[in-house]
Amino acid sequence: MANKQSRKIAIVGGSGSVGSPTVEALLSHGIHTVTAISRSESTAIFPSGVTIKEGSYSDEEFLVEALKGQDVLILQLGFMALNSQIPLISAAAKAGVPWVIPCEYACDNRHDKLNEEIGLMVMKNKYRAQIDSLGVSSWIGIVNGPWFDWNFEKSFMGLDIKTRKAKLFDGGVKFNTSTLSKVGKSLAALLSLPDSKLSAFKNDFVYFSSFLVSQRDVFDSVLSATSTKESDWAIESESPDKAADAAKEAIQQGNRMGNVDLLFATLSRVGYGGDYEAKAIGNNFLGLEQEDFNKVVKDLVEMMEQRK
Repeated sequence: MANKQSRKIAIVGGSGSVGSPTVEALLSHGIHTVTAISRSESTAIFPSGVTIKEGSYSDEEFLVEALKGQDVLILQLGFMALNSQIPLISAAAKAGVPWVIPCEYACDNRHDKLNEEIGLMVMKNKYRAQIDSLGVSSWIGIVNGPWFDWNFEKSFMGLDIKTRKAKLFDGGVKFNTSTLSKVGKSLAALLSLPDSKLSAFKNDFVYFSSFLVSQRDVFDSVLSATSTKESDWAIESESPDKAADAAKEAIQQGNRMGNVDLLFATLSRVGYGGDYEAKAIGNNFLGLEQEDFNKVVKDLVEMMEQRK
């Protein structure tokens, strides 16, 4: 990618699932100054070349001082820590940080039908509203669909490699999904763009994607990776509509896993926003290579089978 621009980038959550590949990708460009802001009690380890500033997220003086002179604040906190963004966003405004990347990293927040179905989506709106209300920083929201490798390893996609069980939704609807590595590389490439190009995404969402696949596509790739046939698996078919209803009932009964089931059932329904291919930013624009879907699946399967 030509015409890169160096930036001073602070990151919170830089040792997590999406934080680690993001930090690695930022460093790989060789032009950015990367600062990890971490709690004093944290045991997180960061690569060499990362400046570490430790303190309390409730200490505004510490946060403002840590963010002074930074061009970007990346927030990559876990779901249960989303409210920790509030003091960080406030401090970024007081420090005059031009760009804030809030915790989105989810499905299409602009798709009304999807947001009506999945209540967790709209919970993140208030953080962007906070950035807007302070009137200092601009934000970019990251849409990446479900993290492919993370969900695959946890068997959240309905495929259990160990037990050879598969629960497949009818219809074969395709949805966009991204690997954690792709999210990190895409974000790093985006933040390496010159201001003239980066400004096109000001206060808007950017769409990253590794693959546009159906659950059936994933299963077919798994069959190839495991050298198995369908007859080797216990396969259960289910309507995504019925699965969504069952997931909602589970959520009402306090079963948090119902949220995962609702997500994949909804993405597997026609017209619910799982397919955002037309909005996805191209690899050529970011200077990235296309990932090999079957290789990603095969590598994941091999890793999981080694753990047996």
